[in-house]
Amino acid sequence: MKKIFFAIIIAVSTAIVVLMLNLGEKREINKKNIAYDTINKFILHTLNSEKIQSLSLAIAMSKNRAIADAILQNDPAKGYKILHDTTQSFIKHLNRKYIYTQIYGRGLSIFARSWEANLSDTMSAAGRMDLLEIVKTRNPKTTVESTTPAGVKASAPIVYNGHIIGILEVTTLFDRIVSRLREYRIETIPLLRTDSLHPSDLIGNNPKVFGYAIAAKNYNRHLAETLKSLEPEEFNELIHTDYLQSGGLFFAAYPIRNDFGKLLGYFITIVSKENFENFSGKQQSLIRSIFTMESTKDDIYHYVNSTGENIFSQMSPQQIMHFSPTIEEKDRILFDEAAKERLRSLSKEELIDLIVHNYHKNKKQGTIK
Repeated sequence: MKKIFFAIIIAVSTAIVVLMLNLGEKREINKKNIAYDTINKFILHTLNSEKIQSLSLAIAMSKNRAIADAILQNDPAKGYKILHDTTQSFIKHLNRKYIYTQIYGRGLSIFARSWEANLSDTMSAAGRMDLLEIVKTRNPKTTVESTTPAGVKASAPIVYNGHIIGILEVTTLFDRIVSRLREYRIETIPLLRTDSLHPSDLIGNNPKVFGYAIAAKNYNRHLAETLKSLEPEEFNELIHTDYLQSGGLFFAAYPIRNDFGKLLGYFITIVSKENFENFSGKQQSLIRSIFTMESTKDDIYHYVNSTGENIFSQMSPQQIMHFSPTIEEKDRILFDEAAKERLRSLSKEELIDLIVHNYHKNKKQGTIK
């Protein structure tokens, strides 16, 4: 009888251990899936933000009469000077580092570039589906492309007397994406298929990782070496199963595709073990970083929408007082709802301290006339 009893105890204990191990494994997988999806939202928002900003510049430049005159006069040197000077102005006054501009002329051949006074590349971009679509629809367009220079591209038609005489293209390099994601403690290594790059590309001499070219200059060298040190089977696992944990790091792979579905490469993101918790469900620290890293109001708005919950409710009373004057109408309902709920939880003394603190912080100095 005792043998049967002990056998039952052992069987039940074994089942419990197996169940706990399975639950632990499922929990870890769930955390990785959450982290992968969260990082993806940051990438998509950053890309969309850069597309919008680049498109506004492309549209504005396409309406510059001097550019149209340069094309009509068949004066590439004049086109280069306009592009070069304008691009340098963007870099200086708008902090638009990593930006390049070029003009496509007749037959979508390259007419002028901001970075090259004497064109060495006479290739035509007639195979670019996005540019052909612009010629057909006359509508500006944004996409991601690996054509020189690779990056986020915004293009707008140059119209004269009702006819399209060229296309103005603004390219934001992937370096900009790397810099912006780094603000969220996400290191990014953009990889492009080498067969999609032209020999004259600005990143043509960059290091290769398992047959892909690193498509940025400001990538983290140490992490790139770590990525290169993976076994081929590990890299394939990363590419085909979306993520991989190795050496205390969380690697995730996100396909880079143009607007027509062509696979150009991958964004490989890397977060440390410590920061992994920020993206795998521990939202408080992630929210804190969103509100302290010089995020714009649009950054906050897009992040609120991407989470599916009102994260304004996680703000401190001080943050509520700080952001209240800058919240846009589209956020006001969510913000007010969270602010009322949060401030109701304060005692009378806490409310008085908050109001007095904010009054002194914002008090204006001057002379009464």
